Amino acid sequence: MKQSFFYAAILAAGLFSSCKKKDEDTDDTTTPTPTPVATIVIHEPVEGTTYELDSVVTINVDITADFEMHGYDVYLINETAGDTAWTTGLHDHGEAFHIDGTWTNNVTDHSDMMLKVVAEIDHDGNTTEKSVHFHCHPD
Repeated sequence: MKQSFFYAAILAAGLFSSCKKKDEDTDDTTTPTPTPVATIVIHEPVEGTTYELDSVVTINVDITADFEMHGYDVYLINETAGDTAWTTGLHDHGEAFHIDGTWTNNVTDHSDMMLKVVAEIDHDGNTTEKSVHFHCHPD
């Protein structure tokens, strides 16, 4: 009987120490570093604006970060027609980018438009995006 109790005590101690060791092995105190985020401010066009035919749509955007970004891409998309009406981009390093451009409304049908700005955070494909929507009349 003493021998059974002795073996049971050894078995319990072994299970306790192996559980404790397992907990210690899985105790990861490192926190993954979050991907940094750029700030995108679209000054123009303004969300919800309507543009008549031949109106000039001003594109005015600031992108800033407290780290070195790897450029940007800007797309003016005619969501109604399903095509890109205007695009620009820059693949350069910097903490701030200013985008100035214009596009003249030349749509042939009433068109819902989206200006989409994509800041390239790093060479790993991480990005920050922002967009605004507006409408263009054909006449």
